Amino acid sequence: MYYSKTWKQCATCAFWCGPRGTDHWADNVEVENTNTMGKCGIPSGGWKGVQMAASATCNSWQKWPVLK
Repeated sequence: MYYSKTWKQCATCAFWCGPRGTDHWADNVEVENTNTMGKCGIPSGGWKGVQMAASATCNSWQKWPVLK
């Protein structure tokens, strides 16, 4: 499953600590599937430490620095 760098979902967020990679151009994030889980590494807030699906969203999203 691919997620565009413009999509504000956990898979593309700087705080998400799940298994992911990028395509050759660092424009998209690749995860195994939409149910791939990862811990939210946000420094503070309600989602801190919670297992989140790659497709989840929140209002604290910040683009993963690996993406262009």
